[in-house]
Amino acid sequence: MRTALMAAALAFGAMAPAAADAAVVITGVDSNPGILMADMMVYTPGNFLGAWPGMGRFLLSGTEGGKAVSFLSYCIDPFKPVGEGAYERAGIGSVLGDPTRQQQMLTLLTHSDLLLAAETDLSGKQTISAATQLAVWEILTESGKYDTTAGDFYTYGGNSNDARSLANSYLTQVTSGGWAPIAGQQLQVLYSPTQQSQVFLTAVPEPASWAMMIGGFAFVGGMLRRRRSMAYRVA
Repeated sequence: MRTALMAAALAFGAMAPAAADAAVVITGVDSNPGILMADMMVYTPGNFLGAWPGMGRFLLSGTEGGKAVSFLSYCIDPFKPVGEGAYERAGIGSVLGDPTRQQQMLTLLTHSDLLLAAETDLSGKQTISAATQLAVWEILTESGKYDTTAGDFYTYGGNSNDARSLANSYLTQVTSGGWAPIAGQQLQVLYSPTQQSQVFLTAVPEPASWAMMIGGFAFVGGMLRRRRSMAYRVA
């Protein structure tokens, strides 16, 4: 089983970012709103079979730069266990190079967030969450037509049949133009070489924030130039 797992992970693309940006230490892992199970997960390019895979959104908590942080995220590496430890924050392009698929995943997650917020029934939330996870795996892995019940990567059995059907409807929406990405959000990745890497949504910095940052840099630069000028005069 370990050999099959390693082969599957290699075939999956190893999911290693080309360049990561910031260290995040995850100290808590929970499901939110809960997971659904399948009997089996199949990845045909790697000849991989995995029993009892769970599908759903995670709530990861920890610290980044000494400050408390939390992430509502989905798995992008199903061949590793999810757990605590050190992660690197990076852009989605580090693990998914196709701009079309990046846009599809952004569209999927922004709409899934709205659906989860509107759903009041816990069972309904779990189905939406599991369907979103299945659709994420399809966008990442499938070389042909997206289908959560066949192809390169699929699951079967368990209590997740409704989620598979719902995931296929989500994938139809993101590929047909029925859904468009919701502005103001972007995709980022928490990458770990030993734990299950995750994708999550984060806000795009507002133009005013960028303007303030640029203005701050200009102010600091001006102060430094004035100090140098004064030092030359004293000398």
